[in-house]
Amino acid sequence: MYLDQDGKRWFRGNLHTHSTVSDGLKTPDEVIRIYRNEGYDFLAFTDHWKPSGSGEKDGLLLIPGCEYDAGGNAADGIYHIVAIGPDHLVLPKPGPENTAQGILDAIHEAGGFAILAHPAWSLNLPSEIVKLRGINASEIFNSVSNNPWNGRRGESSVILDMVATLGMPLPLVASDDSHFYTGEQCTNFIWLQADELTEAAVMDALFAGRFYVGSEMCIRDRFYASQGPKMDVRWDGKTVKVRCTPAQQVIFYSNVVYTSPRVSKGFGLTETEYTPLDWETFIRVEVIDANGKMAWSSPIDLWK
Repeated sequence: MYLDQDGKRWFRGNLHTHSTVSDGLKTPDEVIRIYRNEGYDFLAFTDHWKPSGSGEKDGLLLIPGCEYDAGGNAADGIYHIVAIGPDHLVLPKPGPENTAQGILDAIHEAGGFAILAHPAWSLNLPSEIVKLRGINASEIFNSVSNNPWNGRRGESSVILDMVATLGMPLPLVASDDSHFYTGEQCTNFIWLQADELTEAAVMDALFAGRFYVGSEMCIRDRFYASQGPKMDVRWDGKTVKVRCTPAQQVIFYSNVVYTSPRVSKGFGLTETEYTPLDWETFIRVEVIDANGKMAWSSPIDLWK
């Protein structure tokens, strides 16, 4: 947990985790110890088709979760969807009758928050993603989808920028998707702003996505994806302003492909800003520190 410049509390959590309940190689108790010892505040067990419960153990808040999937090959569409916080079993069992839209609908009927998992690893097409209704967020980085576990499809930023360009700027999270516990764990997570560390407060922040800062007449994210860097991104209707822990680059991505004017560089860079062009429809901020660790904001819908 950290306090920002406004005295608001930010909690660290992982929303995609596996254990021996499905195909993970560590027991739930072992996983809890690993994340607690790394300073995490909350964790969701999302074992495949095995919903987890809520509670608190050894100082770690546990959020209900489960990972569902539909489709058998990339040509037809493979979708892995993480349900966070459902109040009952979403679907009884895997099978060819399940569809991505059906899973999303069931998650929402159960009061859950639906995250599209590792779209790059799944080869999800932007033109197909935008047809789905009810995606609350997407993973922009998934640890276990990257080297050395699954090649180099851990980062989904290009796919998700295409999705935003097509008119669906999705909130973004980063997750470990831990299975093996050989280095992928405790590397990608979210920082989430809440006044207290409870399941209700975490779920409220996820569904809210952003909050309004009346004193500055701007909006901020309620959560953002990170590998370590901290950032504060504010949009006042004219300018995107960024404050962050020391970085070497801050990049403003949008639907406009030429990026040079939108890249701020410097050693120990902690502040920068960007005024979008009239024809830019979204802005997504990426912070990169001296060690190559990254943080990602959710895209700001400039036309909303």
